[in-house]
Amino acid sequence: MATLKDVAREAGVSVALVSYYLNGSKAARMSDETRERIAVAVKKLKYRPNRVAQSLSTGRGRNIGMLVGNIADPYFGHLAEEALKEAAEHDYSLIFSLTCGTESVAKAVDYLLRNRIDALFSCCALPGSFRKENPDLPVAVLGTNEPDFLDLQTPADEAFTEALRFFRARGKTTVYQFPEGGTVWNCSLERAAERMGCALSGGGKLKPEEALAEVAAQRPGAILVNGHALYGLLKLLDELPGYAPELVIGVDEFHNFLESPLISGGILTSTREKAQRGIQELIRRIENLELPHSGIVPVSPAKFIRYNAGEHPVMIPAKKGF
Repeated sequence: MATLKDVAREAGVSVALVSYYLNGSKAARMSDETRERIAVAVKKLKYRPNRVAQSLSTGRGRNIGMLVGNIADPYFGHLAEEALKEAAEHDYSLIFSLTCGTESVAKAVDYLLRNRIDALFSCCALPGSFRKENPDLPVAVLGTNEPDFLDLQTPADEAFTEALRFFRARGKTTVYQFPEGGTVWNCSLERAAERMGCALSGGGKLKPEEALAEVAAQRPGAILVNGHALYGLLKLLDELPGYAPELVIGVDEFHNFLESPLISGGILTSTREKAQRGIQELIRRIENLELPHSGIVPVSPAKFIRYNAGEHPVMIPAKKGF
């Protein structure tokens, strides 16, 4: 196994210079030609830096924490998978911590912090005191309008407007929201509803099981449903003969949904892009402490996609981005 000395000898430079190069240190000035020689030597000798030694010298372990509510949910599962791939591309490791409710968020966060993470990618709402207790930790969140973090926002006003226009054309002016999405999406939907003269009703603030019970009781004619809640809703509709609402679903490019004549359209977003941008922005801030740790990180706008309403089968093929 090649050592640091072997790389230095092959590149014709000092061990210290190789160490500076590998650690990304700006303390030592070196020409592009020198950097290239070291890079070639590292590749030729298949040198792998000692992560423990690097963390001791730089104070960074090249670890990014990811807080996920439910890894079994296809959306979050694919988000985690793409984040893992992107982190590996930059020679970072991803450490996961799962939480299934607000009461366990603090424990999940504490687990990640004890593992000396350099940044956090959170798919859950963080405790209110988190930023005050961790002022220097780069954090990326998903469309929550949190002013203290990097907020990955997917513009959705146009997509929701088109979805509601579709509902109106089919005589549906009241849309049941099942369940609530993120803060940014909720605001986009409310603006679209006002623009299109549609009323929003339903279980936006309810737990999925409570929303299912409400749907069974009220039987709304049009439902806008998040992709992760679709399976439960379709199962319920199978148990309610004679009830066939119009459905528009919130999905990502990886979903392969069940065949159903009820699904008329989808609000499509790119999970891959969210994961890639989130990891990239976090790494930029790990390696450049002068960059701000808050602000909006825009990703590609959501799109409304019309399916063949009323025809079998209705499927969303797996796609590679937009």
